[in-house]
Amino acid sequence: MESVEKANVTKGVRVFVTCDLDVPIRDGQVVDTFRLDAALPALKYLQDKGAQLVLAGHLGRPDGHFVPELSTKLLVPYFKEKLGEGGFELLENLRFDPREEQNDDFFAVSLAKKADLYVNECFSTSHRAYASIIGVPKYLPAYAGLRLMKEVETLRAVIKNPRRPLTAIVGGVKLETKLPAVFALLKMADYVLVGGKLGLDWHGDVVQNLILPKDYALGEKDIGPETITEFRRIIALSKSVIWSGPMGAYEESEFSLGTAAVIEAISTSGVYSVVGGGDTIGAIKKLKSLSVFNFVSTGGGAMLKFLSGEPLPGLMALGYA
Repeated sequence: MESVEKANVTKGVRVFVTCDLDVPIRDGQVVDTFRLDAALPALKYLQDKGAQLVLAGHLGRPDGHFVPELSTKLLVPYFKEKLGEGGFELLENLRFDPREEQNDDFFAVSLAKKADLYVNECFSTSHRAYASIIGVPKYLPAYAGLRLMKEVETLRAVIKNPRRPLTAIVGGVKLETKLPAVFALLKMADYVLVGGKLGLDWHGDVVQNLILPKDYALGEKDIGPETITEFRRIIALSKSVIWSGPMGAYEESEFSLGTAAVIEAISTSGVYSVVGGGDTIGAIKKLKSLSVFNFVSTGGGAMLKFLSGEPLPGLMALGYA
């Protein structure tokens, strides 16, 4: 897997860049630009080389249908401000076409014809076998974006040489999607703290380094005070922490105490911290600054899959081994 810095980018070369466009939209306005901002260094690098940018990606889950409120046209003002008028072409939401998620080869070819080079700057969907992720690289010289390289280098270091004790914190609501990652993390981490609805729905074996909630707040939408105390204690013992998924329904202030307590514990412990996932980042931004953490990954599911040792199709398409 080679960085875009290795690509032969000359004036007028058209570069197809997959970006993480899946940002929260409210009343037609972008609410949080974190994921868009992450791609800017690579995009400006290419612009400085004289490249013509073809930007592509996904916004929401339209299930193969046109949904006006999920149109990438809503992102045009952001890119005009950052890249200038005429400095890019932004393709419509690729998920409007069902062939994207089907990894249809004809669709991949049609996308590849729009450019001379391909750059993956979307770590967050690199665990998906989509046409824009694994299909297009078959037909164009393909490179990893600057942010993608940073994601891989940082997360690989956590796997290969973590500062121990290493604690993994996994929250959220979708147990079935995170269960494989939890089992994999149990093999590499000294402690795995499971919060959110995952703890309520847990049905697997309870092993020594797995810490499940001892109690929940009234309404079971947040971890309770005993669990918060235990999680604080373990974080204080740790040298590094990986976190994906909030501890409760943080959107409601009365159920944000668990997530806030984890943020505070990490910020005061001096632990090396890596955090990822849209909901997690949203919770942190609402409750405290992202600057508390050493590295904020754009990926949630992709981050967990990478850390658990599962091959990511998007990285394999670039030659990552």
